[in-house]
Amino acid sequence: MEDKILYIIILLIGSTLPSHGQEVSIGGTAIYTHTNQRVKMKNSKEDFENTDYSYTFSYEHFIKNSRISVFASTTKFDGFTMIKFEEGTVIDVDGFSVVGDGFSGVKIRKYDLGVTYNLIKNYRRFYLKPFGGVGLQLSKIEDVEIFTNLFTANGPDYFQIGPITVDKFKTSQFVPFIGFKTGFVFWKRLDIGFTFQGVYGFKSYQDMFFTYSYRGEPQETAVFEATGTGLFCTFNLGFRIFKQE
Repeated sequence: MEDKILYIIILLIGSTLPSHGQEVSIGGTAIYTHTNQRVKMKNSKEDFENTDYSYTFSYEHFIKNSRISVFASTTKFDGFTMIKFEEGTVIDVDGFSVVGDGFSGVKIRKYDLGVTYNLIKNYRRFYLKPFGGVGLQLSKIEDVEIFTNLFTANGPDYFQIGPITVDKFKTSQFVPFIGFKTGFVFWKRLDIGFTFQGVYGFKSYQDMFFTYSYRGEPQETAVFEATGTGLFCTFNLGFRIFKQE
C-alpha cells in the first residue's frame, strides 16, 4: 500500500511536465547513519557508521529543452540505533574488545522528490548532477525482541547494571536532502551511475537506554536515538526510454 505514494508522484510528474524522456532505475549499497546521544554516555562519542544496506527504486523525468530533471524514488532499510565504546573499555565473554552494539526494531521507507541540474550538456554519455529535495520518511515497528540481539557489557570500564531497553516508534517526518549523481550512459539507453545523498532527520524512530556504571561509579542512564540522519551512497542501474540526441 505504501508504494502507492511513489506511483502517485510519478503519475503527477509524468502528466504535468513537458518531457524529453524518462528513466527508471534500481540501486543499493551501504548507508551510514548517525546515532545521537540525547543523554550522553560518559567518555563516549556519538556513533556514525555503516548500519545497513539500502534498496532504491527511482524514476527520473527529463524536462524538454533543459538541463533540469525531476525525480522520485523510494528507499528501504533497517533503522539501527548504535552504542559506541572505545576499544578496550568493554570485553566480551571470549576476551575480545567490543567497540559497538546496536539494534534495529523498525523498518524505514523513504519517499524522495527532488530536482537535479546537469552540469554537463544534457544527454551526453557522461553526466554530473547536483540535486536537492525533500523526502517523506516513515518508520514501521517490527516484532523483534531486543534481548536476543545484544551482548552484556561487563567491563572493565563500562559495566551494565540493568538490561538495555528500547522504545520503538511509528513515525512520519519530512527530511531534507542534498547530493549529487554521476555516471555513464551506454548504447544511448543503459545508465550505470552512482548517487551520493546526505539526509537530515529530526524525529527519533527508536531510542535505546543503557543503565551502567563507569569504573565502578553509577551513571545517569544514557539515551541513544536514531533519526535517519546519514549518508546514502548508491550504485544504480537504469534504463532510459528515449534516444539521445
